[in-house]
Amino acid sequence: MREVPAYLREALDGAGADLDDVDLMAAEIVTNAVRHTASGRPGGQVWAAVIATDEQVRVEVIDQSEARSEPWIPPYPVLSGRGLLIVQELAARWDWSRDRNGYTTVWFQVPRTGGAAGWPR
Repeated sequence: MREVPAYLREALDGAGADLDDVDLMAAEIVTNAVRHTASGRPGGQVWAAVIATDEQVRVEVIDQSEARSEPWIPPYPVLSGRGLLIVQELAARWDWSRDRNGYTTVWFQVPRTGGAAGWPR
């Protein structure tokens, strides 16, 4: 589970994105994947992708869902289940999709700000 945030920090070093926010949002999404999908079973996997433009960074986390339910944000305060609320509050945009094979992609976008000169390496 620690591999995704480490990968993102390395991939986005110098990109001008808030790495603390990216790290927190990715950790929340990966945790959901591991807790609620086949990705958390023995042999399960989670993948991450980074897509960057001059204005923004998009991070995608793909899991082996097999789920029938949709990622959701609880409508009231609860002790758990607030990971996507954090994503909603920190990201410029976020959403999810599910492909024909049952893999779920949860993605978020953050703006690129200063410090992006010379990136990508």
